[in-house]
Amino acid sequence: MATPELTSEQRAAALVKATEVRSARRVFKEALADDKMTLADAIAQAKAEEALAGIRVHDLLQCLPGVGPKRASAVMEEIGISSARRIRGLGVHQVEALVERSSR
Repeated sequence: MATPELTSEQRAAALVKATEVRSARRVFKEALADDKMTLADAIAQAKAEEALAGIRVHDLLQCLPGVGPKRASAVMEEIGISSARRIRGLGVHQVEALVERSSR
């Protein structure tokens, strides 16, 4: 299946939207990294906003102070979350487990 041909206007609109999404994600991740919000607040906000819901859980965890790639992977494996999971795909029990694990 070939990708649809876009007009110049559609392409420009898609570029603007992509830039807005990247900017929103950057601001969101910086706020989490600077301890301006808790993990529970971050997940709730991300589930409410479509632009943030597509962030991978692994990337979200790495924004937490003191959490790098290895620790994020270990936490996800411990809880049973796939490495490809995005925030929008987290279940209630997974969110509870992440929040409880991050508060240790």
